[in-house]
Amino acid sequence: MRALTATWLCALTLTRAGSTCAADPTTYGTADTQYANFAFASEIGSGIYEISGSTITVYTFQPGYTLRTAEPDGGRPGIRLIFPFTVGFFNFSTNDLLHLQLPNSIGALSFEPGVELDYWITDTWDLYPYVKVGGTLASSSEVNALIYGAGLRSDYRFDALGSFGLWRATLAYAGAHYHGDVPNESFTRLRDGVELDRTLNMSWHSRALEIAPYAIADIYFNAPSGPASGIAPRTFQYELGLMINVTPRWTIFGVPFPRLGIGYREAGVLSGWRLVLGDPF
Repeated sequence: MRALTATWLCALTLTRAGSTCAADPTTYGTADTQYANFAFASEIGSGIYEISGSTITVYTFQPGYTLRTAEPDGGRPGIRLIFPFTVGFFNFSTNDLLHLQLPNSIGALSFEPGVELDYWITDTWDLYPYVKVGGTLASSSEVNALIYGAGLRSDYRFDALGSFGLWRATLAYAGAHYHGDVPNESFTRLRDGVELDRTLNMSWHSRALEIAPYAIADIYFNAPSGPASGIAPRTFQYELGLMINVTPRWTIFGVPFPRLGIGYREAGVLSGWRLVLGDPF
């Protein structure tokens, strides 16, 4: 679960804000930030983004159900049903909850179930082909959409510099078929992410501190433009950041609390800071 906060945040906000999902279009921030709205919110990644003076908050979590476990050494693949769920708020941050303030509208709400295979190549390398299809509701009914995606993810685990490392490479295709007159869009992205997780010789209340610097590089082969802004992100983007965690993790009702981190994404007009919730990539 990438963002535990979303579990109860959605329950609080859907009653109050659900009726606004198909309301008249509302302007959130500048034209630059409107690219992040609507159909591709699930592709952004969980976090709180500060872009061009506006705040974009995206919570993504992916419950699933394993139908079959993978066999080692390239044997029969595992099968897992996935149920990605994403909710996005604009000009709203988690800090507002501390003051019992709730968002008055949901910028994007998407559900994109699918199936994922697990090929256990070696003890350190797994391949995950996947396909998913679903829908999204946005703050403007004109950009409600049928969304779909397919891709291949590679997870390679290694040890380096006294740290546990993960190299994740993902080739992903995502598309959106809008219900209104907005032109349909799609993109293909190659993402490489590396993370080095290290447990420090420091503890607090019997919990050891973990830090994990990370780096992400994205290459868009056909970057989409925003349905509201018409602005396309640059072909090459990157992000650098640091994750912080404790071990053993804190739990809420038996559910581990998500990791936290901070990073900066360089993406042209869409550059900005990101407060990471859960996994960085």
